[in-house]
Amino acid sequence: MYKLKEEFKVVLIYLVLSLVWIYFSDMLLGAAVSDISQLSQLQTYKGIIYVLITSAVFYLLFKKYLNDLRRQKHKLEATNEKLLQYNKEIKAVNQELDYSFKSLDELNKRFVKMINSISSLNNKSNLDEEDFLSDLLDNIIEIAAEADYGKIYIIENGKCKFINTVGHDIELLNEIKFTEENLADFDSDGVNFSQDYSVKIEDLADEKKDISAAALKEIKESIYMNIKVNDKVIGRISLDIAAESEKSFSKSTTNILESFSTLAASFFAFKRYDRLQDKFTKELISSIAKILELYDVYTKGHSENVANLSMLIAKEMNLSEKTVLDAYWSGMVHDIGKLLVPVQILNKTAKLEEFEYEIIKKHPVWSSEALSGSETLDHISEYVLYHHERWDGSGYPERLAAEDIPLVSQIIAVADAWDAMTSNRSYRNSLSQAEALKEIKENRGSQFSPRVVDAFLKVIEQQGLNIKQEVLDEFEALEGSELSLDNRDHFETLFKKAKEGMVILDENFKIKKTNKYFLEFFDYQESEVLGKKIGDVLVPAEKMDELEANIKKISHNNEVNLRTYRKRKDGQRIDVEIQAFPLAIGTKGVEYYLIYRDITELETVRNKYKNYKGRYESFFENDAIVMLIIDPESGKIIDANPAAVNFYGWSKKELTKMNISEINQLSKAEVKAEMQAARRKNKRFFNFVHQTSDGSNKEVEVYSQPIDFGDQDLLYSIIHEKGKAK
Repeated sequence: MYKLKEEFKVVLIYLVLSLVWIYFSDMLLGAAVSDISQLSQLQTYKGIIYVLITSAVFYLLFKKYLNDLRRQKHKLEATNEKLLQYNKEIKAVNQELDYSFKSLDELNKRFVKMINSISSLNNKSNLDEEDFLSDLLDNIIEIAAEADYGKIYIIENGKCKFINTVGHDIELLNEIKFTEENLADFDSDGVNFSQDYSVKIEDLADEKKDISAAALKEIKESIYMNIKVNDKVIGRISLDIAAESEKSFSKSTTNILESFSTLAASFFAFKRYDRLQDKFTKELISSIAKILELYDVYTKGHSENVANLSMLIAKEMNLSEKTVLDAYWSGMVHDIGKLLVPVQILNKTAKLEEFEYEIIKKHPVWSSEALSGSETLDHISEYVLYHHERWDGSGYPERLAAEDIPLVSQIIAVADAWDAMTSNRSYRNSLSQAEALKEIKENRGSQFSPRVVDAFLKVIEQQGLNIKQEVLDEFEALEGSELSLDNRDHFETLFKKAKEGMVILDENFKIKKTNKYFLEFFDYQESEVLGKKIGDVLVPAEKMDELEANIKKISHNNEVNLRTYRKRKDGQRIDVEIQAFPLAIGTKGVEYYLIYRDITELETVRNKYKNYKGRYESFFENDAIVMLIIDPESGKIIDANPAAVNFYGWSKKELTKMNISEINQLSKAEVKAEMQAARRKNKRFFNFVHQTSDGSNKEVEVYSQPIDFGDQDLLYSIIHEKGKAK
C-alpha cells in the first residue's frame, strides 16, 4: 500500500476531524436547541472544545513524528561514527600499504642490484679465489644498504688471511695474524649478530689490540657468516654498521649475506673440483688400465704407452689442452672392453678362428658402453669407440672414413698400432722400430690419417726423446698451471681479450704497453700514450696527491685497490676501479700492472631503478592482508603470502603450482562480465567467488595492480572477503 508522507497525514487528519466536528456538532445543536441566543453561546463552547481536541491530536501526532526524527538522527550519528572509524582504518591501511610499497621498492632495488652483481661475478668466474672474494665483498656492500664497512677473509692452516676490506685497514689486519681461536662463533652455521666485531679483540695481546684499534673502524653492530665447503670453515664474510649510524640490519640484508655466503662456498667447491678433476680422472683411468693388465698378460703397459704417445702427438698437432688430455685418457682406456673377451681368446697363441676375431672386434663397442655410463668419462666414449676405424673406411665397428673419424680416435689408432708392433704379442714377436716406422709410413692415407702420421713422425724422430718423462712433465704443467706472466700465450690472450683496461708501466711509471680496451676506454691512440707517464695521461690535477700516495705504496711491493675517477682524452670524468701491482720480470727489473674497470654502469643501474614504486613482494611477511602474485598471461600463481596460505588453506608450495582459474569459481563469461562492469564503473576491484581447500566458496573483492618485474609483467592481487571488516 502506498505510504503517505507525514505532512500529508497531519493535514488529512485535520481536514477529516474538522469536517466531522462541524457537520455532527451543528446537526446535534440544531436538533437539541431552538433558542438562538442559547445556540450562539453553545457555538462558542463548541469552538473551544474543538481547539482543545485538535490541539491534543496534533500534540500526539507531532510527538510521534519528532520521536521518529530523533531516532533517525541517532541512527545517522551512529552510522556516521562508523564511517569515520572505517575512514580511519582505511587511512591506516593505506599508510601501511604505502610503507609496504616503500619497503618493496627497496627490496626490488636490492633484488635488481643482486641480479646484476651475481651476473657480474658469473662473468668473472675465471678469476682465482682471492679475486672472486674481493669482488664478492664489493658487491655485497653495494647491495646491503645498511652496511658501512665489511671484511672478507679465508682461513689457511688455521690462520686468517684478509682478502678485501671496505673501511677497515686490510694491511694492518693481516699484520695481526688472527687465528681460528680469535674468531667469534667459529664453526657456526647461519648468520651471527654482534654488537662487536666478528673477531675476539679482547683475547689479543696488548700490542695486537693497539694495531686492531688502528685497523678497525668503530661500529654499532655487525653480522657475519662463515663460508663452508664440506662442513669445513674456509672463510668468513662480515658486514658492519658505523658507530654513528642510526640504521640496523634488516631481514633482507641477512638473507643477502646468506645468499652470497652460499655463492662463495659454491665457487670454492667448483674451483677445487676443477683442480682435482684432472688428477682424479687420470688416477681413475690408470686404475682401470691396471685391471686390464692383470687380465691380459700380453698387454702390460700397453694402455699407458698408447696414452703417453697419443698425448705427445696431440700436443705436436697444437691441439687445445682439453683435447691433449682427452687423447691421453682415451688411450688409457681404449681397450677396457677386452675385459669382456674370454681370456682363452685374448691370450691365445695360435691363430684366431673367424668367430674369435669377431668377438675381439667388439671390444671398442664394449669399451664405449662402459665409459658412457660414467659422468667423468662419458665424453671420451666416442673416441674409444672408433679407434679401430681406418682412414680408407675399411675398419670397424662402423666403417667410418677420413674426417668422419673423430680426431682423437685417429691419434689413438696410430699410437695403438705403433705400440702393438714394437711390443711382443701372444701370436708374434715385436718388430724393430725401423720396421714399425716403415709400416706406419706405408699405411699413411690408407689405414692412418696423413696429418696424424706426420705429427707422430716428428714426435718419434726426436733425438733422445723420453716419452714417459715428457708426459709426466706435461701433466705437472697442466695440473699445476696458474695463469701467470711466465705463460706468455695465456697472458697475451688475456691481455688482448680482457673487457677491462690493462696497461703495463716501466719502473719509471711510463706506459710500455696497453690493450685495445684501455685505448677505447680512455679514447686514445696507442701512439699518444706509449712512453708517457700514467699521471700525465689519465690523472686529473685534483687526484695527483692520490696518485703519488699509490705510487709510493706500489713501489714498496704492495698491491693497490681503489675506486676513484680518471679523465678521458676529452677531459670527461669517468668512474673507475683500479687494481695495481708490481711484478719482477727476471733480471729485467720491475714492471707495474694496472687494471681499470668501468664502474659507471653501477650508477646507471642505481639511477634506472631509483623511482620504481609498488614492486613485487609487498606483504609477503605479514598474515593480515591476503595477497597473490599472478602471471596475467597464463593465470599461474607465482607467489602467495602467509595470509593467503591461511585464507585458502593450501600450502605455499601447493598454491604456486595452481592456476587462479582453479580457485576462481566464476565461469569465463562471468569473469569477463565482472571486469567489464568494473571498467564501466571505474572500479579498481572485482567481485569474484574463490574456493578454499575445504571446498567452501567465499565471496571476495579482488584488487589487482600490474607490476613490472624486469622483463616480465605480473599482477599483484589483494583479496578481501566480503562481510569482513576491512
